[in-house]
Amino acid sequence: MRAGGMLVGACVAFATVACSNSSPPKINASPPDLRPVSDEPPYLCDLVPELAFRRVTGLMHLTSRWSGPQTDNGLCLTRAPGREAPLGLDWSYNDGEKVLRRQQQNAEDKSPHRLPGDLGSGLAVVRPTAGADPRPNFVIALFKCGDERPWISIDFAPVVRGRDAVRDMVDFMRIAQKRFGQIHKCTPKPLR
Repeated sequence: MRAGGMLVGACVAFATVACSNSSPPKINASPPDLRPVSDEPPYLCDLVPELAFRRVTGLMHLTSRWSGPQTDNGLCLTRAPGREAPLGLDWSYNDGEKVLRRQQQNAEDKSPHRLPGDLGSGLAVVRPTAGADPRPNFVIALFKCGDERPWISIDFAPVVRGRDAVRDMVDFMRIAQKRFGQIHKCTPKPLR
């Protein structure tokens, strides 16, 4: 009888704990990593530091691929399992003013942010999409590099809670321009 009483007591104790209003323990409830974007290899699409991108978006298992040879332009997408491409990167030596003007018109009603002057002409915008856009963060810059006037645009997945998406976009653009200069053997400078 004593053993049965202990069993009933244990069941009552278990039911009390199981039915209490306390919330269940959180799995992976570590705070987001809010360290600034840092420039360290390896790179996605040759221009965006992978570790920083993973930290900013919380995404893992990323692979990137250019759409073809890069002569005077390039388009690269980064893939992640089970979702639409979380990173798109586009660059060209062609039609920079026209492309930038079109992007400025598209962003007029979305509170665009001007880029710091050292990055050239451009903007950063977080497009409000209620989750419908897999890459709502968009930044574009037109700058000088040697004798050319390239532009780079980067659009990417939402950032983890607590991060400043605009700050991250500016940091990614600064790194992308530096890497672009290294790859194309020119020194990125603002337009004059």
